[in-house]
Amino acid sequence: MNAKILILLLSLSSLLSFAQEKFKYREEIQSTDEKVQKVEALVQKEFGVPSSPGIWTSTNSDYGLMIRTKGNTFTISAWQISDKTDIKAKIENFMSKVKSELGFN
Repeated sequence: MNAKILILLLSLSSLLSFAQEKFKYREEIQSTDEKVQKVEALVQKEFGVPSSPGIWTSTNSDYGLMIRTKGNTFTISAWQISDKTDIKAKIENFMSKVKSELGFN
């Protein structure tokens, strides 16, 4: 009985450590329509053309990325999936440009 409990605990422990996220980022910023349109230009320069009007998504298997601009709102979600790519530095650099454009610095 003790051996079964030990195996169960070890299994749960390894499952939980496997499920931990490496990097996760989410932010929503409200500004003026004009400033958000300027941010759209930054997004296009950094990540290319949108997959839908005002929506950018990642096709990279190493990280997930979703950016949305609508009216006066800019929303970004990013998360790292594998150890191959460090999306954290790229997002931090990009967000400093966005906040500068929006006048948050």
